[in-house]
Amino acid sequence: MLPGSVRVAGPPSCATISYDMTSSPEHTPPSIKVDDVASSDPRTAAAAEALASGVRAATAYGRADLAGRLQTAHDRLVEPDVNVVVIGEFKQGKSSFVNGLLNSQVCPVDDDIATAVPTTVRHGPERRAFSLVALSDAFETTDALPAVERREIEFADISAHATEQRKAVHPELDVRSVDIELDRRLLEAGLVIVDTPGVGGLGSAHATAALGALSVADAAVFLSDASQEYTRTEMAFLKQALDMCPHVTCVLTKIDFYPAWRKVLELNEGHLRAIGYNLPVVPTSSSLRIEALKRNDKQLNTDSGFPQLVSHLRNEVVGGAAEREQSHARAELLAVCDQLIGHFEAELRAINDPEARADLMNQLAEATERSQQLKSQSAKWSVTLNDGVADLTADVEHDFRERVRTVLAESDEAIDNSDPAQTWSEFEPWLANRMSHEVVANYRLLTDRSAELSAEVSEHFRIAGGGVLERLDLGDAGAVLNRVGAGASANFDRSSTLMQGMTVLKGSYSGILMFTMLGGMLAVPGIGALAVGIGLAMGRKGLKDEKARQLTQRRQQAKTQIRKYTDEVSFQVTKDARDNLRRSQRQLRDHYSTRAEELHRSTSDALNAAKQAAQTDERDRGTRLRDIEAELERLRTLRTRADRLVIGSNGSDER
Repeated sequence: MLPGSVRVAGPPSCATISYDMTSSPEHTPPSIKVDDVASSDPRTAAAAEALASGVRAATAYGRADLAGRLQTAHDRLVEPDVNVVVIGEFKQGKSSFVNGLLNSQVCPVDDDIATAVPTTVRHGPERRAFSLVALSDAFETTDALPAVERREIEFADISAHATEQRKAVHPELDVRSVDIELDRRLLEAGLVIVDTPGVGGLGSAHATAALGALSVADAAVFLSDASQEYTRTEMAFLKQALDMCPHVTCVLTKIDFYPAWRKVLELNEGHLRAIGYNLPVVPTSSSLRIEALKRNDKQLNTDSGFPQLVSHLRNEVVGGAAEREQSHARAELLAVCDQLIGHFEAELRAINDPEARADLMNQLAEATERSQQLKSQSAKWSVTLNDGVADLTADVEHDFRERVRTVLAESDEAIDNSDPAQTWSEFEPWLANRMSHEVVANYRLLTDRSAELSAEVSEHFRIAGGGVLERLDLGDAGAVLNRVGAGASANFDRSSTLMQGMTVLKGSYSGILMFTMLGGMLAVPGIGALAVGIGLAMGRKGLKDEKARQLTQRRQQAKTQIRKYTDEVSFQVTKDARDNLRRSQRQLRDHYSTRAEELHRSTSDALNAAKQAAQTDERDRGTRLRDIEAELERLRTLRTRADRLVIGSNGSDER
């Protein structure tokens, strides 16, 4: 037999497939490029090399399904996307911070114009910018979302697409986001920076969009300038962010502009400790950073605070994401090795122990039957998934209906205690922001319960070697609000001074006429003067009644408009939640169906190999035993490599 070759279990005439499990680049399949792995992390490189060997082995054994599984893990490992969302109050220097971090004027900075759409900066071989424009006349059939076209734009036009200017410069375009590619070393490891909109500040619906982005982000950077300590709004927003995102870094900006920044820094850290988070706040200055890079001044760069932040992003954020991908790669490679090893071990036992052959066949037949059952709709994991999605759909919809009822009750109380014509300008943004936060809370319930359902399905699948699906493709809580067609704006009719005067005259005239006629019939002296007084009193009462009637009408109009708005939000949120749950269901179903198919293929192959081994004559048994033992040694060596891939912070790739 050729060195480094494998004879796939089967009839004696089965062809021999040669492959090399070494990690040299020239033996790597075209889709696997070990050189793509960042040399700064030897653990990632070791995991990628082990996965490449696993792909070659699975391909050589005719297991394209297992090779594809490892290929996917490899792609996630060497080309990760680590999304870091930059959030903060209006005009806190988010765009300047991103520019200073990347040493490039990529995000528009203006004292009067704020960023209006998310601006994403990722690594690319050259500097390019794209505008993602929604096509109103095209819809995807799956989720009924507007199709988005990615249009390349000039760097000088970024401001016209990303800021409030876009409506004036390009009123015909529905710009959803701006995507920028930049050749920067900080971005090479997969770091993706997202500058969130600042229009309206943290009390606006844009804040809800930022919170929605946090639910799918790997990390967040919360900015607040050194002009004052955290406000109540900032603390409320930051508390939600800390609860939603696995990794939040607090940054104090503009320290070069405010001499008392150290006192503000101390106060902010105290506020964080008060809510149970002992987090440091990193002081920075974008102006000092840009000037230091221009002068190539290391001390000035250190004073800017950015080197500490860059080191934190590389080691903690990107490094943490790399560890998660390394852990996933290790688990995938171990599972594949176990399936391949089980195939050869079954054949080896069938040859070496003829007396136990019948028992082995029965065990393999039972395993094959169990794996077959895993593929059926009646499998426990499948039943749990279907029932869980149905229950979760009902719970999510009920949760949101309850939230809407609470908002309506608060709204009705506020309307009943005020005149909508006077308070609507303040009430309308409150309503939009209140509904936005309820949408985010409902999405948090959906994401948390979806993760719990995934773990429950995994537990039922665990006996067959299933793994937890780590990433569910859930939507953005803020994006759904963009599809709300009905606004909460309303126009209320108020009586003018002339109309109020006419109402008084109308009531007065009726009273005067009535009492004058009555006095004339009864011949009562002085009734005219009395009639005038009574008429004026009746006119005043008529005016009061008319004002009350109009106020009641305005309140009813306001409540009708509120319900129209909440109904539209509920319609969109319910539809979006169902779409998200269907996507999650398909992801989990496809994931575990694929795993079940792999296990069934492995157990079936092992059973067939054992049967064929029993039929092998004495002349071929010795040769086949040597071949099997050689392949088992190679696979066990690969499994040992996988098992030694350490996931931790000690920097070692050996146990």
